[in-house]
Amino acid sequence: MIETERVVSKGARLQPFILTGYHGVPTHGSVTIQAFDREQRWRRALAGLDKWWGIALLSVFIPVAHFLLVPSFFVYGLGQFFQRLGTAEVAAAPRGTCPDCGAEQVLELAPRWRAPQPVTCRHCGRGLRLTLPNPP
Repeated sequence: MIETERVVSKGARLQPFILTGYHGVPTHGSVTIQAFDREQRWRRALAGLDKWWGIALLSVFIPVAHFLLVPSFFVYGLGQFFQRLGTAEVAAAPRGTCPDCGAEQVLELAPRWRAPQPVTCRHCGRGLRLTLPNPP
């Protein structure tokens, strides 16, 4: 039986998915998706910018290395700002069973939620494909 999407808390929902591999019958899993509205995205983006620019400011006091560290953290802060500003949904706690080896595991997904996406089994190392189930 395929589980349907359901709300877990404000802004979060439990999303079922299907894992397909090279062999075997496709298996099911689930992931919690945290959605951010415009205000939350701006807050997250500014927090990331503040963090990395703060680290850049602190690295001013490291002799010689500050010539590389300050500009690097400054640019990385800008990158984090724009990435977080554009991220509307983040995946957390993805769990599923590998259709090839049968191992139940926590999966590593891309930071931004999207489906379909490729994942790798931690046990057998095979490439898997995460897709959403077709609505009934």
